[in-house]
Amino acid sequence: MKLQLTRKTALFLAFAMFVLLLPATQTPQLAVSTKIAQAQDSPYENKKIVPFVPTPQEVVDKMIELAGVKKGDTVYDLGSGDGRIVVTAAKKGARAVGFEIDGNLVKESRENIKKAGVQNLAEVRQQDILTVDLSPASVVTMYLLPDVNLRLRPNILSQLKPGSRVVSHAFDMGDWKPDRTERVNGRTIYLWTVPAKKS
Repeated sequence: MKLQLTRKTALFLAFAMFVLLLPATQTPQLAVSTKIAQAQDSPYENKKIVPFVPTPQEVVDKMIELAGVKKGDTVYDLGSGDGRIVVTAAKKGARAVGFEIDGNLVKESRENIKKAGVQNLAEVRQQDILTVDLSPASVVTMYLLPDVNLRLRPNILSQLKPGSRVVSHAFDMGDWKPDRTERVNGRTIYLWTVPAKKS
């Protein structure tokens, strides 16, 4: 009788532990579902049009050099990622603004700006790059995709002042021929100057 009671007790305890632990085993799945729901609710989540691929620093340096970035310029970096172009432009004395839709990258880039000590000249805004008013910029930099470049081209030509410079890493602007093309470690950089408006 003593042995039977022990077995019953053991079975009861095992069943009780299973019931108690069951919600815990479901929690990770619930957490994932919650994160997915939150991501779907984000107003920016479905507007990501370019994956983040960082531009090597030597290419960034050449882009800034090619555009002739200097004190007094306002540089807009479209799809600014971790903020490296923004930081590099600010170190040249320019006012630099990055536009990035990924919240995690916005946070990372803001931390990088602080680490570089250029908070007075640099900032990153969370915004869809297709909605940015480009008119304050004298320089626009980007590393996007061919179709995105073409979608931005009308805004670039209509909003930027004549003489403004546009620099793109890797991708051109279709039939708008660049003023200069440079290569750095096998990577291509294009430079355009916005022409005078046709009357």
